[in-house]
Amino acid sequence: MKWTINYFGAKKLSGAPIALLMMGCISLLAGCDPILEIDGAFFPAWLVCMIAAGFMLGGIRWVVYRLGIEPFVGPRVTVYFCVYLSCTLGLWLGFFRL
Repeated sequence: MKWTINYFGAKKLSGAPIALLMMGCISLLAGCDPILEIDGAFFPAWLVCMIAAGFMLGGIRWVVYRLGIEPFVGPRVTVYFCVYLSCTLGLWLGFFRL
């Protein structure tokens, strides 16, 4: 193992050992993702949450448009992306983590 000294004087591992450690952790965590069977095909749960969040975003955008407040929404791409992300993570937490 090769040790290097950083700017603050602390020792740290370099390159390959850290990469191997991270690859080992990733391979262990890969089995934690719930898998859903839909018509005989297996899908990761996060993919189902993303698709459902897309439909939710469409409904939310329609409501915002019908209420007439869409012109007052800030940068639309950023706002709608954040709404989409919130819906995705909310679905994930609600269905698969609680």
